[in-house]
Amino acid sequence: MSLVELWSVSRAQLEGKQVRQIIAFAGPGQLTDGGAGASEFREFLGVVPSDHLARYADECLNESFPGSGLALQDVVNQIVGCPLNQC
Repeated sequence: MSLVELWSVSRAQLEGKQVRQIIAFAGPGQLTDGGAGASEFREFLGVVPSDHLARYADECLNESFPGSGLALQDVVNQIVGCPLNQC
């Protein structure tokens, strides 16, 4: 089940999760350029409320984890309204 599907059927499961935990559910569980996880994560970012985006950005900036830089880039691109895969 994709993150967007999970969000739509069971939002409560993702509400309190940290961004690194959400990434673990995306595709193979990691972000890579052009990878399935990155694509699924970007799609998910398009459906969550803006307060979640702000929280995810803060987590990426304040808690280092594998892929935090890529996640931050995706979150910021979503905030500024950059179309998927065009930034």
